[in-house]
Amino acid sequence: MQASAPAYPNDGDRALADRVLASRDELRGNLLQLAAPGERTLLLDVLADTLIDRFAEALADGTWTTLVSWADATCEARSGVPSVRAIFTAAVPAFTQSLGRDGFDDLDARLSAVAAKPRLVRSDLGADTIDELDVLLADMVGRVEANDPMTAEHCRAVSAWCARIAHRMSLNRTEATFVARGGLIHDVGKSVTPLEILQAPRKLTDAEWHVMRAHVLTGHQMIRDHHRLRDFSGVVRHHHERFDGRGYPDELDRTRIPIGVRIVSVADAFNAMIGRRPYRTPMPPDRAVEELKRNAGAQFDPNVVEALVDVIAIKRDGIVVAGGERC
Repeated sequence: MQASAPAYPNDGDRALADRVLASRDELRGNLLQLAAPGERTLLLDVLADTLIDRFAEALADGTWTTLVSWADATCEARSGVPSVRAIFTAAVPAFTQSLGRDGFDDLDARLSAVAAKPRLVRSDLGADTIDELDVLLADMVGRVEANDPMTAEHCRAVSAWCARIAHRMSLNRTEATFVARGGLIHDVGKSVTPLEILQAPRKLTDAEWHVMRAHVLTGHQMIRDHHRLRDFSGVVRHHHERFDGRGYPDELDRTRIPIGVRIVSVADAFNAMIGRRPYRTPMPPDRAVEELKRNAGAQFDPNVVEALVDVIAIKRDGIVVAGGERC
């Protein structure tokens, strides 16, 4: 008698989860081909990569609950984009094809139900007008400026790059506004970093780098308990995390770094390279782009780098370069 296929997830399957991540390129290709043949956008690329990460997490954790909840929320937020729903309908057939393994019938049924659920198409023109939140954000940037105007200039420029990248990646207006606001205060912790370190015209010592890197924790502490600012605490704390898990302060695996944080990280690095810095001259934008490409997949999310490259190509005749700072 032939043994029946196992019903996944079953008490966690770390080996299969690792295999999923190792087969990312094939999985992504099959998923996009089944879901949206002929259509390739950064939004779908990001969604496919995130789905693969969530699928691997579900296998390792032994439950589909978080994956299905995320799929439901994504379909709700993207109710006007049919290819988003198609991604979830195509998920199990794509995974079965790539892995050569079935047993995902329960997940297939649950994701298909999520994709088929009737949803209202909502406008993303939300309450983004100037309000108390914008006043608080301006106050935070003011604190940075009082300590170091160059860093405040850098924060404003990063916010602008974040908005452009988010738009290029087809984030809706609410999401793009959130990312831009997060970029605006990502370095708020530097409002208390000693100026002799921020403006040192030389390489920092190990002890000075320890103080410099503490700005992510200091900034996190400044906003985490404020009811209007706490949503940005992850951006402030984690904008120096790396795609390969070797960043600081928490060495997060890329599956735990939200897309908004990944956008801020790329915008931050790019503007730091092309901006004025106390210890070197600005890097030409083309060279900065090459550095981003060289580190895509290691330090940076490749999809975000690709989006920034597209933004720069569009704005090639008028790149606005603002202040640089130490990371």
